Amino acid sequence: MIKAVIIDDIAEARTVLKKDLNNYCQEIEVIGEAESVVSGAKLLKELKPDLLFLDIQMPDGSGFDLLDIVTDQNFKLIFTTAS
Repeated sequence: MIKAVIIDDIAEARTVLKKDLNNYCQEIEVIGEAESVVSGAKLLKELKPDLLFLDIQMPDGSGFDLLDIVTDQNFKLIFTTAS
């Protein structure tokens, strides 16, 4: 099982992504969600996922800002965005 975290400030985007993963990628388990750079950094340090779905623009910074904060993690990264 691949452990994944979703970090996106839009709740509906997180919900849709979780639903799609459940329907089409059952080997991926979403173990946590966050809605900002700060809460996302804390969650990543705590859960240490295999895979991160990361939004680019959030109210308190960007996904790139989060990656600058969390430098010691070993996860695969997929950027996501809602338009």
